[in-house]
Amino acid sequence: MEILGLLDTLESVILDSSKVPFTKKILIDEEKMLSIIDKIRLVIQGGSDFAKKAIAREDMKAEAPQAPEMTDRQKNEAKAVEVIEQAYQMSKEIRDGADRYADEVLANLEATSTRILRTIKAGRDRLTKTTHAGSEK
Repeated sequence: MEILGLLDTLESVILDSSKVPFTKKILIDEEKMLSIIDKIRLVIQGGSDFAKKAIAREDMKAEAPQAPEMTDRQKNEAKAVEVIEQAYQMSKEIRDGADRYADEVLANLEATSTRILRTIKAGRDRLTKTTHAGSEK
């Protein structure tokens, strides 16, 4: 879902870009475009990193030599540590995802606001031209 939001932002940057007269070309803000592309890369890589980490954890568990008999208390403590580590990792991933989502929403809001302000300005300019043309008659 994050990718779709970033693609929407990319599209709005393209659509809001200045057009070169008498051509189908546009002038784009290189920094904005590269920033969005970097964010898309991070989202794509983030998904694969999560899968790699999960696979690595499972491999480590399978390859770990079995210790001599552990007491129930030791087993419970080891399980508690594992649960805490997993919870910490999950909370970090959730925070990172929330930050990416907030940035995506703000970028979309910024693009929409820019379009709205541009429309308002064009309407006011047209109104000003009409008013001045009417008063000259």
